[in-house]
Amino acid sequence: MTMKPSNNIWIRRQQCACGDWKCYVKFEGDDQTSVSSQLIKNETASTSSSSEAVFMPYVGQIFKSDDDAFEYYSNFARKNGFSIRKARSTESQNLGVYRRDFVCYRSGFNQPRKKANVEHPRDRKSVRCGCDAKLYLTKEIVDGVTQWYVSQFSNVHNHELLEDDQVRLLPAYRKIQEADQERILLLSKAGFPVNRIVKVLELERGVQPGQLPFIEKDVRNFVRTCKKTVQENDALLTEKRENDTLELLEACKAMAERDANFVYDYTTDENNKVENISWSYADSVRAYTVFGDAVTFDTTYRSITYGLLLGVWFGIDNHGKPIFLGCVLLQDESSNSFAWALQTFLRFMRGRCPQTILTDIDSCLRDAIARELPNTKHVICSWHVLSKLSSWFSLPLGPQYEEFKAQFDMLFHLEGIEEFEHQWNILVARFGLASDKHIALLFSFRTSWPLSYIRGCFLARSMTAEFSQSLDAFLKRILSGQTCLQLFFEQVGVAADLRNQSRERVQYMHIKTCLPIEENARSILTPYAFNALQHEIVLSMQYATTEMANGSYLVRHYKKMDGIVFEYL
Repeated sequence: MTMKPSNNIWIRRQQCACGDWKCYVKFEGDDQTSVSSQLIKNETASTSSSSEAVFMPYVGQIFKSDDDAFEYYSNFARKNGFSIRKARSTESQNLGVYRRDFVCYRSGFNQPRKKANVEHPRDRKSVRCGCDAKLYLTKEIVDGVTQWYVSQFSNVHNHELLEDDQVRLLPAYRKIQEADQERILLLSKAGFPVNRIVKVLELERGVQPGQLPFIEKDVRNFVRTCKKTVQENDALLTEKRENDTLELLEACKAMAERDANFVYDYTTDENNKVENISWSYADSVRAYTVFGDAVTFDTTYRSITYGLLLGVWFGIDNHGKPIFLGCVLLQDESSNSFAWALQTFLRFMRGRCPQTILTDIDSCLRDAIARELPNTKHVICSWHVLSKLSSWFSLPLGPQYEEFKAQFDMLFHLEGIEEFEHQWNILVARFGLASDKHIALLFSFRTSWPLSYIRGCFLARSMTAEFSQSLDAFLKRILSGQTCLQLFFEQVGVAADLRNQSRERVQYMHIKTCLPIEENARSILTPYAFNALQHEIVLSMQYATTEMANGSYLVRHYKKMDGIVFEYL
């Protein structure tokens, strides 16, 4: 029996930019790799929530839903050495399900089953021992609002409760999260046996043997189930991908008929099937004429269901908010695919190239930008560098990693190119990283990420933490668990509509220096832009300018003896 995949699952790209397929990137500060959180709950999130104070349930306790009650009771059970399961539910024609029974995992007794007609049937021992620990819920409607209350509760067990290092191994708490599922399948396809897969995951996570949130048996069962599911669903999934991609193309055509300014393009493969597709809206094209000098091309997410890489172009407006400029879905991450995406975007934007384009670290994307945007400065967003440091260096450096990270951050902010390269060599030698592939990768991209190389680029404050968070929030709005590409297309349209963008209320802007330039700026700039300029004006007070004999000027910070010489023609 085949099962149609019900959700379009988006995950962060985990393949490392170094080109080694075995190299896996876990983003620092980002434990949730999937935005389809309703499909697979994040194990880390559940662990952290369970570490919070969870008091013993009591009769009369109120919950908004039965799911909330189950989660609460499950957290209580984990902290107290057992797990729970859902037992009986009762429903009526008027109220629907109005009673839920949750019981200890050792509640009841296993009924003897009729043994199969085999020579040596397995005699599995049951864990059920008639434990009477339970929580019963009853639904009621108060002032038109539905709520659930605890009608019966018992915390009396007839078996020993487990210690924390044992309770985590109960089946209810052993979860293989989405990021680990992808990694397991990749290693399995490469021929790794299950025991080696477990060891690789332990090394990548930096945990002791046996400390993963699942055991070798879970990995073995997952691999076996996936192989069977892939075999059963391969033809169906291929058909779904083709049909949904065609529906997306038809949705683009229908949008173009309704709005003559909507633009889209696509490519087909040798079998005349849709391969890559890109689109943009009239509002986006108009916004690009004003805010298109610095563009962020985000390629963070890919779809497991469709095998597509998502690329989204963003600008930043004069309120510091991201503006959707365009979207592309690519079958692969090759240089040719990225080149087509860039060509299409430029055609949508009437041939005007941005001054600066900000991206992740990607060699194929770098090659495509150099070919298609030769006069555009390519900048690697600082977050994409810093977020990978832990994944790349925490294991090889061990206890030295924190010191390395501090030195790297200092090096990142150096202003002079010669000083950067000198300090880089010192850093590499000090930590013995001369042969490290990730150090080599970072150095090959050095013209795109250190401050010393990009300080003259116009970035429009696209590398601030606030803008990065805004981008992430935008992406998560459009990447919830849609069931098909057409719904994804509709969700992108809603999020991209400028009429749906919230704007902060105009606030009074205080003067700090009384300089004429500050007074004038307050009258013409938005609060966001004015605050950015005002900050720079205040910082400029820390510098002194001295005219040199040759007509140039020496600009020196009051705490630093060296300075920068500017020549005016």
